[in-house]
Amino acid sequence: MKKATFLLPVIALALVFAGCKKTPDYVPVPYSCGCGALNWQGASLSVLDANYILTDSTEFESRRYYITADVPVAGEYEAHGLNTIVEIDNIDGGGNFYVEESSGLEEYKCVIQEFNANDPTTILRELVPVEGTLNVVAAPITGGNETVSFQMVLRELYNGNLVGPDVNYSGNFVVYIND
Repeated sequence: MKKATFLLPVIALALVFAGCKKTPDYVPVPYSCGCGALNWQGASLSVLDANYILTDSTEFESRRYYITADVPVAGEYEAHGLNTIVEIDNIDGGGNFYVEESSGLEEYKCVIQEFNANDPTTILRELVPVEGTLNVVAAPITGGNETVSFQMVLRELYNGNLVGPDVNYSGNFVVYIND
């Protein structure tokens, strides 16, 4: 009986050690929707996600697009990314939309937020287009892919004033519109 009480813990311990195995460390793979590409100050970026909402539930062709991308820069170890919000009151079946600060033309609204935890002075910058073109190829009325391409010249918005040098920003993305 003494032998059995001694062997049971030894057998249980052997089973525990036999059941454990070393697995490789988890390496996260960054998510990418494969739904577009951006060009930010000469650097090519992949769109991580692109979505839309109807800004007016009574207007089927109202849009607010949300686009996000990582900005990988050599030597940076903290988060650095872009969030883009584009709003159009009515895409009217698609076409070109313009912003031109000098003439006051504003057919769409846009805000780009650059979050850079590597910059000790300005972690979050907001930029707006001073001129730009946005092209929308609208999804069919029954639903489907909607393609958007854009080219903008941006300026930083600081305390309500446009400051700093021009920033070039262009790209394209696709969102799926539900019927």
